[in-house]
Amino acid sequence: MRLALIDVPFKNPPEIERLNLPNYGYGNHLRAMTVEICKEIYDIGFRILSIPFHPQATDKDIEYAKRVLDESGMVAGPTGASISPVHPDKDRENAGKKIIAKGLRMSGKMSVPLLMVSAGSLRPEEPWKNHPENHIQRSMDRMVESCRELAPVAEDANCILCPETTLWTIINSVERMKEFVDRVDSPFVKITLDPVNHMTYDRIYESGRFIKCAIATLGDRIGNIHCKDVNVDPDIYHVSHIDEAPMGTGLLDHEVLIKASDVLEPHKTFCIEHIRNMEGFKIAYNYIQGAAERIGHKWTDPKLTRDRWLKIKGEGK
Repeated sequence: MRLALIDVPFKNPPEIERLNLPNYGYGNHLRAMTVEICKEIYDIGFRILSIPFHPQATDKDIEYAKRVLDESGMVAGPTGASISPVHPDKDRENAGKKIIAKGLRMSGKMSVPLLMVSAGSLRPEEPWKNHPENHIQRSMDRMVESCRELAPVAEDANCILCPETTLWTIINSVERMKEFVDRVDSPFVKITLDPVNHMTYDRIYESGRFIKCAIATLGDRIGNIHCKDVNVDPDIYHVSHIDEAPMGTGLLDHEVLIKASDVLEPHKTFCIEHIRNMEGFKIAYNYIQGAAERIGHKWTDPKLTRDRWLKIKGEGK
């Protein structure tokens, strides 16, 4: 897989901030990207970074962002939006799908490999959080239907739609991930697997076993892997409390995660996430590189896109 950095904290310039554009949770304008920030990230060692989600992008905005990438030596990575493809209000659901469709088209023009969204929630205002109806079959049916509608847009844009799964979203288990991808039945709809999002009391101390079983079961239904760390609150009892931890300080078996990912197609991205400053990027990069070196792992060439991989296999257009 290709090592990538996502959730890069680009900041909109003042002239863009004054426009008061809608924010979809991951930064909202391509002109927030700068050569300076991209070069800092390049110097740390990353070669692929996330692109701000900007469905209203003009051709000039896209040209600007491509120039930033070219001048800094970086490659376009995933983009993402804090949007659920389903919503309890049908009008808002349709509006959300239109935004996702626009984002897919923008992403295709930027050569972005995939667009991440919520793996579905009926929580009206917070698409990553729990709702009782997230866990019933009818909600899974709605999620499948919505993403089937978006699949032709993703294919036309040449950008994979890749909902990010958690224990609390509609797609909330390995079994439901498999069901979702198989029922949508499109090479342009996969899932994002983040093992930390699926940690439970009976997995966290043997996270490697869960990781190996999940990846073996799902195979190339996985379009994207997220990588962070996780820990248990040592002072909580009776009720379990599991949460994220700074990279390298927690319990996740990163060596197993890296090794298990070798079975996936090499163009896919292995994404370091949820870090908000350069010092954190350095720590995470050095840690994950150390884990990779200990097991003799080599990351894929950052420029090996899906299109290039398909041509190597003789399946490209």
